[in-house]
Amino acid sequence: MSKKVIDNRCGACRTEMSGARENVRYECGIDGVTLVNVMVYRCPNCGEREIEIPYVEKLHRAIAMDLARQPGRLGPKEIRFMRTYLGLSSGDFARKIGVDKATVSRYERVDSPLPMGPQTERLLRLMVMSDKPVEDYPIERVTKQKPKHAQMRLEANKKGWHVARAA
Repeated sequence: MSKKVIDNRCGACRTEMSGARENVRYECGIDGVTLVNVMVYRCPNCGEREIEIPYVEKLHRAIAMDLARQPGRLGPKEIRFMRTYLGLSSGDFARKIGVDKATVSRYERVDSPLPMGPQTERLLRLMVMSDKPVEDYPIERVTKQKPKHAQMRLEANKKGWHVARAA
């Protein structure tokens, strides 16, 4: 996926693309997030694939709110997603929660994370549930990692996105 579909033409080779509704994994840095029944366009010429994601801000809010409400400890990927959702750099986040920037980095390390203390984790969850998130989602913030943990399925309707747990 590289270029935007304009007038149903492939952004790479300008061939007419065909679309169908599908369930797709959403690469947002959180493992196991699936978008249900979204439009996916495919180019028959070069194989380019484009996914139409409506209401991206509402989608990220649904993911962040679901993470904040889930029982159990937050992992490094969840912490990073929630911090990014809030629009905070690691330095800004560190200042807000009263720790060093290096500590935030250790919270978000996938290979050997420092577990976030229960009070700090509660604070992050409260921040997500009460603070206004960032409204701009630059592509540089999207990470490409394969799903490994609990599954999350999201579906859009006219009111926005809602979470439906995978069976």
